[in-house]
Amino acid sequence: MNALKYRVLLICLCLACAWCVQPANAASKSSSRFSVTDDLGRIVTLGQPAKRVVSLAPHLTENVFAIGAGGTLVGVSQYSDYPAAAQQITQVGDYQSINVEQVIALQPDVILAWVDGGNQQALNHLAGMGIPIYWSRPATIPAIAKELSRLGVLTGHQKQAAQVVDDFNHRLQTLQNSAHNSPVSVFYQVWAKPLQTLNNNSLIGAVITLCGGRNVFGDAPAVVAQVDREAVLLANPEVILGTHAQGEAPTWKADWLPWRTITAVAKQHIYSIEADVLSRHTPRVLQGAQQVCNYLSEAD
Repeated sequence: MNALKYRVLLICLCLACAWCVQPANAASKSSSRFSVTDDLGRIVTLGQPAKRVVSLAPHLTENVFAIGAGGTLVGVSQYSDYPAAAQQITQVGDYQSINVEQVIALQPDVILAWVDGGNQQALNHLAGMGIPIYWSRPATIPAIAKELSRLGVLTGHQKQAAQVVDDFNHRLQTLQNSAHNSPVSVFYQVWAKPLQTLNNNSLIGAVITLCGGRNVFGDAPAVVAQVDREAVLLANPEVILGTHAQGEAPTWKADWLPWRTITAVAKQHIYSIEADVLSRHTPRVLQGAQQVCNYLSEAD
């Protein structure tokens, strides 16, 4: 993946985690069996389960597949690359723009949209045509389970979604139970030049906390915060974390090797995790969280 595109997408994913929205109940109090309340508090009601779904964010595409409803997808956004079957579905745009005519031609029963995507005007047009839109902005790790339940309702896959949610919650509880009592200080690098990190109002910040870590820039005023190397030296983290794109080497780690006064460097606690399992609001985030928890254990 082009480095600039990877950076923009990763930061957009991080920003999508920044909003502290109270998750709504999986199903609304509407009398319809196929009615949910989305992350903007809007009720989305379908007369019957959606058989034709357009997903406008990779995490939504992945979540639809996770509940066994991948066969309902007729259109997806760019970077909808997991599972492999998602790569065979027609792409209708990216996080900045949508091919409105193409979406209309696909005749979707519902559109799954990302609140923080740059598609508002196009989506307003599609909504004006009477196409139901479900807005996604899961703000926490538990909110992922709630979204899976809602998607199950919309697609008629409630039973499959319930099984996935039960497994997700069980795995999440297991990680919570194994969290460290003594917090390990962590610096997370989201980008190298300029040096950027994330505060605690992000999915990755939540993962660090889940594993018993202390994000050294957790209180930064911006979700994506620019810092200088001197600030990292002063914070002296015990662990440095970062990510890399699938199939690419984590070259960023070498930048830290000369800074041996940092505890994480001196003790070789510099770790990189595949970005998609740590930055997407999908069940796979628990895979990334397990890796983070394991790395923090090594730093004890």
